[in-house]
Amino acid sequence: MISIIVPVYNCKRYLPRCIESICGQTYRALEILLVDDGSTDGSGSICEAYAKKDPRIRVVHKENGGAVRARKEGFKLASGKYIAFADGDDWLEPHMLERLHGILTGQDVEIAMCGRYEETGRCARAVRHGIAPGRYDKEAMIRQVYPRMIVNRRFFEWGLFPGLWDKLFKRECLEKFLLAVDERLTMGDDAACVYPALLQAKSIYILEECLYHYRQSPASMVKRAEEADRERERFAVLYQTVLGQLERDKDIYDLRGQWREYLLFLMVPRADALLKGMGELPYLFPFPGIGRGSRVIIYGMGTYGQRLHAYLRRSGFCEVVAAADRGYEELSLQGIEVIAPARIAAHTFDAIAIAASFAGTREAICRELSGIYGRERVHAMDEGLVKSRETREAFGL
Repeated sequence: MISIIVPVYNCKRYLPRCIESICGQTYRALEILLVDDGSTDGSGSICEAYAKKDPRIRVVHKENGGAVRARKEGFKLASGKYIAFADGDDWLEPHMLERLHGILTGQDVEIAMCGRYEETGRCARAVRHGIAPGRYDKEAMIRQVYPRMIVNRRFFEWGLFPGLWDKLFKRECLEKFLLAVDERLTMGDDAACVYPALLQAKSIYILEECLYHYRQSPASMVKRAEEADRERERFAVLYQTVLGQLERDKDIYDLRGQWREYLLFLMVPRADALLKGMGELPYLFPFPGIGRGSRVIIYGMGTYGQRLHAYLRRSGFCEVVAAADRGYEELSLQGIEVIAPARIAAHTFDAIAIAASFAGTREAICRELSGIYGRERVHAMDEGLVKSRETREAFGL
């Protein structure tokens, strides 16, 4: 009844837990497709070993071509009426598929989705969709879901997450969108499929429970800078291909403005490669109050902070005095040079740059630090600057 597709690439450290969490699902009528995308670390052998233990597992070995191609390969081989996905370094709660299948069939909807746990080393954080749980038919989706499906009121705050792996789909409502995703994409490829599928769906169900464990790692693809021209090309492909799909379906609901803001959300932390003329500005983008040559503390060492830190060290645009993060202990164990927030006061600096893209997080940090160091030295992303015509043009949007 359910085919679950797992693209596998060089994740042998975490892969056993992923496969065991799928094999151990309380919903048993599974077809498990492990697509080895040219792994070189022995992940393919791990897949074969599990296939010998569980006849529901099928292993596909292919040359490395990226996660998009691997998902397509798995989908073409899948025979299930319902389709699910998992990443090879993540894992599922034991009843996840049973719960989603029960909702999908019992509520007669085309897509069911749940919350997730974001796993960072020893820390786990429950994260839920930004739209109230429950069933939505097409009329309710047009009124209550689509107006904030991608961007939920503020820049940036999720409506529905773009991941494939926290959802269970009826096969027919996913197929054409999954197979249409450009295989050059390495980021935003889930969104390129999920949001057009949701726009076409007749009904969905949002579950409040968190049933999927999403592993975050400093070595993940989204935190690594690639060659700038290639990165620009991939974002241009992502933007234009999905914009074309949303243009064709704008009579259902016009999501093009939200899509642009989603692209800005992805691109701002990677502005060092994607914003034309960034190095020629008299200030550090997107912080107009931080001038060239300032002594800077970077606050937050996730995707955004790591990219910003690397850019400043590489370019010398500003002097990085230190990087701080509340999760400094875990980040230090992962080899990232970071200090505890309490140690900021021991350094001499001109400005603190808050490297946070999410509105709620950014605002809370800004209030806290401003009370300690003064508002004039604490700088958050300037949303007006980010969403200005000049910035959008510089990003190619």
